[in-house]
Amino acid sequence: MEKGNFSKNLKAFWKWLWESESIWSYVVFLILVFILVKFIILPGLGLIMHTSLPLAIVESSSMDHRSLPATLGTYEICGKLFENKKALDKEEYWDACGLWYEQKTSITEEGFADFSFNNGFRKGDLMVIYGKKDIKIGDVIVFDGGRNHPIIHRVVSLNPLQTKGDHNSGQLSSEINIPEDKVIGTAVGKVPFVGWIKLFFVELFDMS
Repeated sequence: MEKGNFSKNLKAFWKWLWESESIWSYVVFLILVFILVKFIILPGLGLIMHTSLPLAIVESSSMDHRSLPATLGTYEICGKLFENKKALDKEEYWDACGLWYEQKTSITEEGFADFSFNNGFRKGDLMVIYGKKDIKIGDVIVFDGGRNHPIIHRVVSLNPLQTKGDHNSGQLSSEINIPEDKVIGTAVGKVPFVGWIKLFFVELFDMS
């Protein structure tokens, strides 16, 4: 009898959750989604991808291959100024940013063209992360740079391990010599724009 009542109550709950127009049904639904993602889906993905961070939201424009607003109505990438916002193709990107790689690393224009995510990625993209593997120059890795959030940049040196944001004019101090135990994983996939759902709320609360 009790089992029958439980089944009946469960069906009634699901009907209320999916069909009710009550604001509380939406609140409960969002809570259930959060629990499902936080405690079931993400840990499951972590096991599959061999990392504690299987999904990472891009929170800055440091890997963007566009000229973005700088100062006084100008737009910038790698320290080079443009008159307007512009998505750079591979040749234009190298014209703007290639000198740093040629002076500081062994990376060539032809080599960069073979890298993963050689067109960069943007703030708000969701990156799929696989756990530590044999890291190569040109890989995009996620590592703990001692900030509030992990850094996701491109490897430009292996000995010592160093990275650089494709958009940046230089390196952060935290990416000059990265300890191996600070590496969280390597980016292996990208889902554009999805991360904006979370970033919207994070930035909203940061402003309040």
